[in-house]
Amino acid sequence: MRTLVEGMAHDAARSGFELESSQRQAAGRLAAFGAQVTRRRRALPRKPPRSLYLHGPVGRGKTWLMDSFYGRLEARKRRVHFHDFFRKLHSGAHAVESGNGPAIQQSVDALLDGVEVLFFDEFHVHDIGDGMFISRLLRAAAQRRIPLVVTSNYAPDDLLPNPLWHDHFLPTIEAIKEMMDTVEITGASDFRRYPVAGTDPAADSGAFRSGRIISPGTPRQLGRLGLFQPTPPQSRVLTPTTQPIVVKNSDPDLLWVGFEELCGGLTSTSDFLALAETFRTWVIDDVPSPADDAASAPAWQRFSNVVDVLYDQDITLFLVGDGPLDWDVEPSGTALPVDLARIASRLSLLSRSHPDKDMDSEEAAGS
Repeated sequence: MRTLVEGMAHDAARSGFELESSQRQAAGRLAAFGAQVTRRRRALPRKPPRSLYLHGPVGRGKTWLMDSFYGRLEARKRRVHFHDFFRKLHSGAHAVESGNGPAIQQSVDALLDGVEVLFFDEFHVHDIGDGMFISRLLRAAAQRRIPLVVTSNYAPDDLLPNPLWHDHFLPTIEAIKEMMDTVEITGASDFRRYPVAGTDPAADSGAFRSGRIISPGTPRQLGRLGLFQPTPPQSRVLTPTTQPIVVKNSDPDLLWVGFEELCGGLTSTSDFLALAETFRTWVIDDVPSPADDAASAPAWQRFSNVVDVLYDQDITLFLVGDGPLDWDVEPSGTALPVDLARIASRLSLLSRSHPDKDMDSEEAAGS
């Protein structure tokens, strides 16, 4: 156990920081979990270790610790991200005509087959349908005696916060608390600034970090960043899964689409994941200010999912709007998603493009 903790501390030191108190305690819990997995491999009848549920505010090192531990754990293991998991579940449901139940079970079985430990990153539930899938996954994992390591911004009791559906999810919350030990991580450091030692830095949000938040988005501002809207304006209809999306431009590597078209209709996370497989640079323009009520609650939730997908897939993102595009202030509107803090943390990685007059001042200062 001590070796694993020291290994994770070494990973942190190589990345330029030290584990804080709550991170070190979580590392100790992970190491104890790993020791149990190792002992179980040597004696199969031994019962599996209790699953771990790591939760806490955004940017406190949950994913960092999980990935460091994942790289050092010697076991048959699989790491999945929340959005990718549900994309595969929904794809499986559509692929089989005989009904969703067996198809979803097949997808769950495929996820669990051949693994001794399942790692589940960014666990959150905002939809009762997704909650039903989660319930099925937990039952299947328990039946197969496969422990999970989960990260989440939510304590179990805070999952599916929508008051219309929260009570329906209470049995699953109780199941989570029964089968998992909860570990809260509350350190002050934002671990998103640091890559996991031994990983490719270019793959650790390097492309995502190269994006910009651009306001007000004049042609001159965009041109300085190599972004040029077609003249005359062009449009193209893409159908990544089942929902058509009208985009303003789609070069071989760049997707340019309006906020309302991308987030205001019936698009789903599956659409965003499918587009992310093709386009490595995204421009989303006409983004409303988070401080007003210009967009609906479902639109902001879809936007949250877009940001999650592009961050996880390390895709360059340019956000363009009249502004102010500031997710770090307390919004006056009520439509923003409950996980606004996660959006703000991810988008804080993007630099900001100054208005033209500020650019001119910068040029004058440098000349």
